[in-house]
Amino acid sequence: MSDMNEENLACLPAKDAKLVANEEKINLVKDKHPSFIVGFLGAGLVGNIVASTLVEQLNCEQIGFVNTNDLPPIAIFYDGILKHPFRLYYSKEKNIVIAQCEVPFNNSSTYQDLARLLSQWALKIGIVEVCTIQGIVGPAESFPPENPPVYVAAEKEIIERLRKTSEVQILPRGLVLGPEAALLNEGLSNRLNCYALLVPVNQQIPSPDGASAIIHELNKIYGLTIDTSKLMEDAQKIREKLMELNQKTQQQHGQMVEMNKSEPSQNIYL
Repeated sequence: MSDMNEENLACLPAKDAKLVANEEKINLVKDKHPSFIVGFLGAGLVGNIVASTLVEQLNCEQIGFVNTNDLPPIAIFYDGILKHPFRLYYSKEKNIVIAQCEVPFNNSSTYQDLARLLSQWALKIGIVEVCTIQGIVGPAESFPPENPPVYVAAEKEIIERLRKTSEVQILPRGLVLGPEAALLNEGLSNRLNCYALLVPVNQQIPSPDGASAIIHELNKIYGLTIDTSKLMEDAQKIREKLMELNQKTQQQHGQMVEMNKSEPSQNIYL
């Protein structure tokens, strides 16, 4: 952000957060409201993977950042260059704002201040729709499926509209947690149409295939042409490594069993 003209920067402060952005770069065309896609660092890393892929392929420009007490004191850098961990990007071609956070949030946070800040800024620049992305964690032995479905959580009218243009499915019941949940709850009490796209993931394993499934639906919803072939290659590599690790573990376990059989049993007297 150091290369941006400070005179063009707008700053929205809140009790525990601050948002700084160059709003002049956003295309505020009448009847053409920007969409807002939010990708945080969560289960399966799907939010962050989706955000990174969109930023890269849509040739997005960074327009701002968010400082918040909900984040731990972690600094990140690429090729030695420091970057804000919570960044705001904009695609002029597609009129899409993207929020990407590459640092995990504090578990003790309530996220209310952050959600209110993001919502107020979104309304200020004319955004009417916010999409959050999150992984659903389930039993390790069954998650994630190879071709994960994408579920939607939203108000009834939004679900009906999304299902006309995409293949999102509905879960009968569930929970959305963290900052995404705080943002969704804010949307229930203001003019924003907030919804969540959810995909099954394993808590401990990055899920590029889950991210690919989300992007596949975003392509339909927003008329995008994001290529996911690289993500699917990454997913296959992860599966192969996991299979190899599982085979080695089973081999080592079998060797240990055979060693125990060959050794004479010892009685221990107290």
